[in-house]
Amino acid sequence: MKNLWIILLALLPFSLSAQKVAEKKANIATEQWGYEIEPAVGQAPKGTVIVRVSSYSKNAQVAIQQAGKNAVHGILFKGVAPSNDNNRLPGVPALVNDLTIAAENDAYFRDFFNNKAYQQYVSMINNGAPESTLQVGKQWKIAILVKVQVDALRQRLESDGVLKALTVQEGKVPTVMVVPSDHWCQQHGYTTAFGNRQLPDYEKALNEDPDLLRVIANINELFTTRRFPLKNLESALKSLHDRNAERNMTTSKSGADVVSSPIDELKNNAHADIWIQIDWNLNSVAGGSKTSLTFTMQGLDSYTDKQVAGASGTGTAVYTSQAQVPIMLEEAVVGHMEPFAKQLMDYFQLHNQNGRQVKIHISLFDEFDGDLESDFDGAELNEIIEDWMAANTVNGKFNTVVATQNQMLFENVAIPLQNERGRDMDARSWLRGLQRELQNKYMIESKLVTQGLGEAELILGGK
Repeated sequence: MKNLWIILLALLPFSLSAQKVAEKKANIATEQWGYEIEPAVGQAPKGTVIVRVSSYSKNAQVAIQQAGKNAVHGILFKGVAPSNDNNRLPGVPALVNDLTIAAENDAYFRDFFNNKAYQQYVSMINNGAPESTLQVGKQWKIAILVKVQVDALRQRLESDGVLKALTVQEGKVPTVMVVPSDHWCQQHGYTTAFGNRQLPDYEKALNEDPDLLRVIANINELFTTRRFPLKNLESALKSLHDRNAERNMTTSKSGADVVSSPIDELKNNAHADIWIQIDWNLNSVAGGSKTSLTFTMQGLDSYTDKQVAGASGTGTAVYTSQAQVPIMLEEAVVGHMEPFAKQLMDYFQLHNQNGRQVKIHISLFDEFDGDLESDFDGAELNEIIEDWMAANTVNGKFNTVVATQNQMLFENVAIPLQNERGRDMDARSWLRGLQRELQNKYMIESKLVTQGLGEAELILGGK
């Protein structure tokens, strides 16, 4: 009963010394995660979360007093798994999921709790009245609803240097887009033919798979919590449809024609730096009475398709009748988010320093008068192009792989992440600079063709 704790406090008086002993034991229990924490129904303002904390103690009053501390401790180190009941409440990832960070800052966290700094970030629901009171052996298990200011707590840890802040002070944070993996799409028949290849058909998957939309939404939320800018797959597909419809109604002789696969067109339209490919499958456990979920998550550079981050694991088994893929996947992924996010940021910091790598082709139309060794104002055309490349790449970094009379191929071309106006750059927008240079100085017309975000070709001699 909710009021049983009042009776207990009246009938079981404790001496001051006994109270301190009980509190000391409760603090030790907190450090050993001697409590239970789960999401709870309630209206929580943005940046906060309501949780149900069940604390254990021989002293009912101590169990009640420990609720706020246990709630903050759980948000910091344990996280909150999503509920599997009909409410389908989302989980909360642990703010400090790296054991190394916890160990290196052990003195900081002890001071944080001992000096009650945690109290700034927690408040009791219903004035701290227990939701339930249960005697378990010689202990009381008392559940209380608590509201925790998760965003403010993370900001405190960032400002104190415990957690690495994902802010523009460290350079541009990568924009991510979550998509089902190629393997998952092929396995479930969500593909479309393009030439001699079978490509993922994301639109079909979203329309036909009842779980996919919620899976993407739940994983998106994990990245939003860590302040990664997001591009939503469903919105990007709709925008691409609108763009294609508009393009089909007009004709143009622009030098920005696109010759690419549906996936490349989606990449060009979404302009996400990293594609997060998620794959999962269900496992039968305990003779079929329970089900677990195994996942693989890959972060792919959308310019090069290079894998830059990875995580995999298996979540807690649940009764098959209660198995819900979006919730199970989030629960399985959440414990891997901090190291995964760190891999993304470490990779992108190299981009901030060294530029983004793209591939550039130079070729000729048959109508071009001359070749790449022709002289223009005392220099061969291929020299002019290489000089421009050296002047406009980050630290002059690029590799000339092919250089003949009729074509040039440059790989590992380090282009800036943004132009002088702060706009994101891809291979096409960067190569426009060379296109303008050749037109304005040497009256050489050209056609600009792209393949995805990270590869572009300039064909000289016409449009």
